[in-house]
Amino acid sequence: MAHATLREFVSELRRPDAAPLPEGEDWNAMIVRIHRTGLVQEVSEATYDWFLECLPPKYMTGGFFAFGEGAEPFKLFWTRKHGSFDHLYFVRALTQQETEEFCRLARIALPW
Repeated sequence: MAHATLREFVSELRRPDAAPLPEGEDWNAMIVRIHRTGLVQEVSEATYDWFLECLPPKYMTGGFFAFGEGAEPFKLFWTRKHGSFDHLYFVRALTQQETEEFCRLARIALPW
């Protein structure tokens, strides 16, 4: 289904309840977990920061950023305020079709 705006599309992608951050998760397990498409996954602040800083985002605005390495579908990262001073961090691995819709709405080039 085509969406009218990027904001509408991203809101839809962020809608499902998030799988909580597992306790004691190592890096390899986290990588496997966040590559599952169609699921919103909670991540640590350190993971969020690592993906934000390791490569320039494919797209970034105040509320979220899209990460992609080479010709792969994007991972969408965002934060949500939690309490007075804290934030929670989330990611959703996009499918190829979702990445194509994201690029169309954001008016950016496809990664492939």
